[in-house]
Amino acid sequence: MTVPGQQAPGNSPFMNYLNEIWVRSEIPAVLGREKILGFFLIGVVSTLIDVGLLYFFTEYFGIWYIWSATISYTCGMVTSFFLNKYCNFRDTDRHYLRQFFFFALISMSSLALTLGILYLAVEIFSLSYILGKIVAVIIAFLWNYFGQSKITFHLGTHEISGDPRTYVK
Repeated sequence: MTVPGQQAPGNSPFMNYLNEIWVRSEIPAVLGREKILGFFLIGVVSTLIDVGLLYFFTEYFGIWYIWSATISYTCGMVTSFFLNKYCNFRDTDRHYLRQFFFFALISMSSLALTLGILYLAVEIFSLSYILGKIVAVIIAFLWNYFGQSKITFHLGTHEISGDPRTYVK
């Protein structure tokens, strides 16, 4: 309960101003349209699989960290493809092999970037392979997002915010 002349809790002029700016801005529309938040969350799941398997293969099987990183990255990539196709982009294109080819091509270029950064981090800068992997993941995220959202899932028919749109096949 508020006393006359007193602001209701959480309804300060500053908060109202920020809310008005947010509502009028294009940020919510861009986030919804671009699916970057979903891509990020799926990337977190895929990265946990990737880094977990990297650690497991390297520490418990004694596999060289570069080979471990390649195998673990591939497992994360396959997980990411299916989660992005069906959960994030809600893609209905039935050309699975074509889409997976483009997804894998973009992901493999990201893997090359990741392995290069990982090698530099470990061999040149004497960092741990886990820290090198974290740095590489951060750098590779944007390349992966824009490549996958503009190329892989832009090739077929998919829904964006419930609005079916057909793109160039």
